[in-house]
Amino acid sequence: MTTKRARPHFRVGEFASGQPWIIMECYDGDNLALFEKTVGFDLRPGISYEEAQRIVRLLKENLIAVNES
Repeated sequence: MTTKRARPHFRVGEFASGQPWIIMECYDGDNLALFEKTVGFDLRPGISYEEAQRIVRLLKENLIAVNES
């Protein structure tokens, strides 16, 4: 089985309530089935937009690829 790899892009989104969440999109690389839909991560209640941005920065600095096999 072949492993496909893509470089992710993370950004902060906000629900109508103002609660931030993290969105993961494909930046470049292989065409993964995972990215055919919106991929997001809910954060703990009460987290600030600034804290969510800090998490996104950490992900961008440390996560270099998403793999699919």
